[in-house]
Amino acid sequence: MSTYSRKTSRAYTFFAVLGIFLFTVCLFVGIFWWYGRDYAKISLERTYYFLVRDCEDTTASAVSGQVYLSGGAGYLLEMEGESVVVLSCYFKLTDGERVQSIMEGKGIETRLISLKAEDFTLKDEDAEFKKKVSENIETVETCAKMLYESANGLERNDITQDHARATVKGVVSSLKGLQTGNTEKFFLPWNAELSFAEKRGRELAEGILFAKDLRYLQVQLLLNIIHANEYFA
Repeated sequence: MSTYSRKTSRAYTFFAVLGIFLFTVCLFVGIFWWYGRDYAKISLERTYYFLVRDCEDTTASAVSGQVYLSGGAGYLLEMEGESVVVLSCYFKLTDGERVQSIMEGKGIETRLISLKAEDFTLKDEDAEFKKKVSENIETVETCAKMLYESANGLERNDITQDHARATVKGVVSSLKGLQTGNTEKFFLPWNAELSFAEKRGRELAEGILFAKDLRYLQVQLLLNIIHANEYFA
């Protein structure tokens, strides 16, 4: 009886050790698989501030037209089931608050909304495009900043039409260059947005430039960045 008990005990010990060994092996295999995967996190860490007017669906077109005629971008934006018309967009909250205060002094009711570009992850073979995606985002933001500065310059009569036109043509050239370099199928959705913005820029450059037109294109580019996760992830 004693011999049987010892044999049983040794058997239990053997299987317990075997079980721990197999668990450890599986754990390490899982860890190596997880860290060996191809993935790349894109952290944009960007927030933009949109000065908007609220409107109903039935009055959206009318409000958009009013905003555009008064010098605002007039960009109709749908978000979370509501419609707003964008007057302008800022890279700093304080700049938006200052303009909002001016609008309030004129009896124009507006509000500021902040929109943040979400982080996203590129998986498997798409991970190799991390650097290229980041460079695309940087270039588009630079274009938006150029348009922002030129729009303000036109509004203050600090720059000429030729100066503003050179800015728009520079933006168009940059957007075209990005598309030319984005030859992989992975970039097709993003390239479609760039092409749309490029076309609008080319149309603007052919006529008289107004600050509101540059603001519209700026808003369009910044919204592309905000929604970058939809084009790449």
